[in-house]
Amino acid sequence: MENTFVISIPQILLIVGILLLVAEIIFFGFATFVLFFVGIAMLIVGAAMTIGLLPTDLMTAIFSVSILAIVSASVLWKYLKRLQSTKSNKKIEVGLVGYEFKLDVDISPDKPVKHFYSGIEWDVISDDKIKKNTPLRVIKVEVGKLTVKPNG
Repeated sequence: MENTFVISIPQILLIVGILLLVAEIIFFGFATFVLFFVGIAMLIVGAAMTIGLLPTDLMTAIFSVSILAIVSASVLWKYLKRLQSTKSNKKIEVGLVGYEFKLDVDISPDKPVKHFYSGIEWDVISDDKIKKNTPLRVIKVEVGKLTVKPNG
């Protein structure tokens, strides 16, 4: 008795549709929508063929996936682009910019102060005179230098 593995067109559509959606989300981070629309179309057509709503031939599969991908793209494109481009007004701080601390000595523009942080001794500089124990915020980082201003 011979074992033959036969896979049908609906099964191929379902498998490839899932793979396209996974690739779109994991590898492309939902940056392009082409794989998303084709993947969704393949899943819908594969399911429709499986339950008998569409005939299970190659031409029907190609035509149905093409039409459904175009229709879903035209319907969902604007919504998905808006969803993708939502911007936050929150300012993102990189590295030490935004780090807050206090010093137990006064700071002046002509006299940098040493501050030990994260295993490094930094020169803390400011354009203004700042009294000791004033909450400070780092606004600029250079090699070995932290430029600060009063926080508040």
